[in-house]
Amino acid sequence: MIPVAWILSALMMTAQNASPQAGLLPEKAAGWTAVPPDKVFEGEGIFEYIDGAGEVYRAYNYRSVVSRRYHKEGAPDLIVDLFDMGSARDAFGVFTHDLEGERWPVGQDGLYQSGLLQFWRDRYFVAVSADAETAESKAAVSELGAKIAAAVGRDGDRPELLSRVPEDFRRGATVRYLHSPVILNYHFFVSRENILRLDATVEAVLAAGGETVGTAVLLLVRYPSPAEAERAFRSFLEAYMPDARTLGGTAAPRVVKTEDGLWTAAARQDEHIAVVFNASSESRARGGLAAALANLESG
Repeated sequence: MIPVAWILSALMMTAQNASPQAGLLPEKAAGWTAVPPDKVFEGEGIFEYIDGAGEVYRAYNYRSVVSRRYHKEGAPDLIVDLFDMGSARDAFGVFTHDLEGERWPVGQDGLYQSGLLQFWRDRYFVAVSADAETAESKAAVSELGAKIAAAVGRDGDRPELLSRVPEDFRRGATVRYLHSPVILNYHFFVSRENILRLDATVEAVLAAGGETVGTAVLLLVRYPSPAEAERAFRSFLEAYMPDARTLGGTAAPRVVKTEDGLWTAAARQDEHIAVVFNASSESRARGGLAAALANLESG
């Protein structure tokens, strides 16, 4: 008689391997062969797999992740983590959380560093890693990634809000897409409280390190409605820049010199908020903000 525990285990393995995105993963690549069963996690289950970084994927509304290990005798194992992020914009967003590495021609915006290949395509974010980096494993990681990208079959559209970033903030900058105050504070600390009222219904772009803007950092936020943007703008002004000067008119931009001697300028335009942080001068803060508002207006 077959033990009940064995039957339940087999059923769980079958359910795991039935994950829809598992069909995007090859059984073999460059001499490496898949080692069953796949591991599949959904919702809070991500913390069982990636305890320290699970919150990042949750912040981008991930649906599920399937993890598959590949083995080749005498070579490092390879691991693929394929995340279904639910949308192309969130696949792009979670990809932008870590932009370290050299450009790699796999998927969309592929990056490779120390045995780890990361890219996004359509609604999927993909990480392919080797237990140890060798010339052979590096080639295999690349081939495995290329097969997965081909299986996905189509590129995804970048978030439209990216197109509203002025060229001065885009050229040579690190540009990230996000929804969560946790992610915002990780890359640029604003407040321990969610003073910008960010959540899953709100999208934001953070641009830093542009070649012509010095220390200035641009944040663009889009809310579901002008009324929600206004509430968030009032919250931000009261908490972050209560002493700001108004540059004319009740709805006009605000500007303030912060304790570190740098300048912040902010404004609301319809359903958007634009903020320039850390500008080296008032004129640079005002100029950057004006350029962002002009781009928002053109949309």
